[in-house]
Amino acid sequence: MVIGKKWAGKLYGTNTGNVYATLEGNDTDLTGRIHLNDLEYGLVVYAVTGAFDGQRLSLEGEPEKPLADVELGKLEAQAVLNPRGELEGEWTTSIGSAGTFVLFSHDRIGGVDEESGVKQEQLHTARHNFGAVAIDRQQITDLAMEVQSDFKQTRVVITVLAGTEKTRLLDDFKSATFKDERATIFKIFARERQPSGIDRIVVIEFGPEVNFAMTQCADEAWALGMLEKLKNSIGPLERKYATSFRRFGFGINQLLFVGAIVYLPSLTELPFRVALMVGILGIIGFVTWVHRRFLPFAALFLVSKPKGIIAKSFPSALSWFIAVSAAVVATFLARFLEGLIPIVP
Repeated sequence: MVIGKKWAGKLYGTNTGNVYATLEGNDTDLTGRIHLNDLEYGLVVYAVTGAFDGQRLSLEGEPEKPLADVELGKLEAQAVLNPRGELEGEWTTSIGSAGTFVLFSHDRIGGVDEESGVKQEQLHTARHNFGAVAIDRQQITDLAMEVQSDFKQTRVVITVLAGTEKTRLLDDFKSATFKDERATIFKIFARERQPSGIDRIVVIEFGPEVNFAMTQCADEAWALGMLEKLKNSIGPLERKYATSFRRFGFGINQLLFVGAIVYLPSLTELPFRVALMVGILGIIGFVTWVHRRFLPFAALFLVSKPKGIIAKSFPSALSWFIAVSAAVVATFLARFLEGLIPIVP
């Protein structure tokens, strides 16, 4: 990983103040300047040299010019790049002063506007909504590990809502013990600061209302490619429910409603038309309730999910059985109101 060239932040310890650092050259042979605006003694500029190994930054240097009546020693600093893309570390001088510091990247990227010549930042976001899914703890772990393989400087975080909300790092999640067998929400989150100063982000969430994956980065190719990789991994976990035909963007409820509207002109009496619409809305509400009660949009298991052909196919089969039954009842209601199906005492 190439370290950023411009950093700004705070210095703490025996001296406090604002810091601005510029670095040039290769990671193994860095040169630069550190501008320290000490709250008590004023501005000091250090010429520094150092190296960065992809995780740890080492710097040493001396002041470019002395301050009147102020002793300035040789500076040494060590910092680590944290999961948020910040440099956190400690500093010391040869005269005994010491403390800690934190620096934030201030590099910028992007294209250049041809008319103004001003450099513009570019941020690309890709998102995909999934249908109903069934996923267990091992599968969510495998998915998180797949995300982790693209994030070298940060650790993936997994959030589980099961009674209470629990957030753990991936390694802690692997060894954690849960008293519940099912969860309400699974969420995977990873965020890593790039040398450009813009974060690279992945968010995956499974829940009762929406299942989605989102990627965001200054690199459009990475955002789209990462999303495609996640779609390929999550796709096999989707369930085919009759309430949503993903290929066409509608489900059985929409078909029932459209069918009722098409059939309305066949009924000559206003009360019959009202009865048809009320009946169809009632059927739609029943189908929705059954799916929410017995066929959740996200079946999330903190243990291994049921295996076998029956366990795998039963939810989809039940969904289609409910859909067909609803269509039969709706047809019977329409034909009865039209008088084509008499009720025999």
